[in-house]
Amino acid sequence: MTAKEFSNKHELLKELLDKLGLDDVGRLVLGDVPMIITDREFIALLQKVAEEVLGEGGAATIMYRAGYISAHSFSKVHARLFGISGFDILRKYLELAGVRGWWSRHEIVELSEDPLRVVVRFWHTVAEEWGNVGRPVCHMWRGGLAGILKYIAESMGKEVEIRVRETACIAKGDPYCEMVAEEVG
Repeated sequence: MTAKEFSNKHELLKELLDKLGLDDVGRLVLGDVPMIITDREFIALLQKVAEEVLGEGGAATIMYRAGYISAHSFSKVHARLFGISGFDILRKYLELAGVRGWWSRHEIVELSEDPLRVVVRFWHTVAEEWGNVGRPVCHMWRGGLAGILKYIAESMGKEVEIRVRETACIAKGDPYCEMVAEEVG
């Protein structure tokens, strides 16, 4: 990470910390959304235990749906809290998720409004907590990216479904995780 990238990330952290607070009952909140600070191993452990109980496919479905629903809802909060719209919601969401520990850096490789398509790469993600297991594991963020893009599409008046494929993953030995999100139908 260059000195400029580090400085930018530090500024993002300050921006995030300025928006965090405690509500009237003492919960940590971002705007009016209750938040939790936890470690990356816990997030990976949730999925690993879900795999033990439900199998890989069942766990993948649950993690994807949870990521989708959460990110769709939280995109609305980002739009309101930061006064942004369109792809700026995606940019801000990814920047702040990086500061919150999901990855050390990301790059939007491709961005298209019509048709809606986004390719994003992530370095030093939660997938590191898995080691090299020979398969992609970032189901929560596949769903998250789908939820963010679905919210953006809706705010643009587009009624489309979003499909996200993980084309590279640290947990299968790749140097980064890569997601391709695009409208279908």
